[in-house]
Amino acid sequence: MAHNSSIAAPELAANKEVIRRAMALLLDPETAEEARGYLTEEYIQHNPNIVSGADAIIAWTKTEEARQARESMRPAPEPPVFVAEGDRVVMMLPRDVPDPTDPTRTYRTYWFDMWRVENGRLAEHWDGAPLEHKESDR
Repeated sequence: MAHNSSIAAPELAANKEVIRRAMALLLDPETAEEARGYLTEEYIQHNPNIVSGADAIIAWTKTEEARQARESMRPAPEPPVFVAEGDRVVMMLPRDVPDPTDPTRTYRTYWFDMWRVENGRLAEHWDGAPLEHKESDR
């Protein structure tokens, strides 16, 4: 898979917009199925907690793990920032999370996701999620 860094500005903007639209749908389990039009069927997932494929990411949005992930990302103190180069788009989402040394305070951190866009659809995804163990795995 060649990384194309010579994409014109309008296509870079379109790639960012497809991420915005797909994520808005995937963040709500009630609308997740509508995101299918923004995903390739072969959607490759590099998050170790989610298997690849459009069906898998849509199904994952309805899990308890997804609910917890959504809650940990909300409310975002500022809108996400998007950076696009070639067929890749990185989204940086600021988060204010509880300070483990002082529960009355929060601190600012950031979550990063990256997608590869292919023909106007999300084809591949990366993030920094560590492998999580569910109670049923123990």
